[in-house]
Amino acid sequence: MDPQAAWDDLLEALGERDLDRVENLAEGLLRWLRAGGFPPRAVTGNDLGSDWDREIALAGCRFALAQAREGVTHVP
Repeated sequence: MDPQAAWDDLLEALGERDLDRVENLAEGLLRWLRAGGFPPRAVTGNDLGSDWDREIALAGCRFALAQAREGVTHVP
C-alpha cells in the first residue's frame, strides 16, 4: 500500500464524483491506517506530524466513505 498515492487518488476521485472509486480507496486506506500503517501527508504545505496526518486521513476517509455510500455527488 502506498498511502500517499491512495490519498491523492481519493481526493481526485472525490473531485470527479467517482463514488465507486471513492468507496474502494477510502476502505483500503482505512484498513491500512487501522492496521497501524503509516499515514499519508494529508495537508500540503505544512508538516503537522504523523499524528495529525493520521487523524485527518481517518476523518477524511470516513467522511468520503459515508458520502459514497449515500450517493452524495456534491461536496457541501
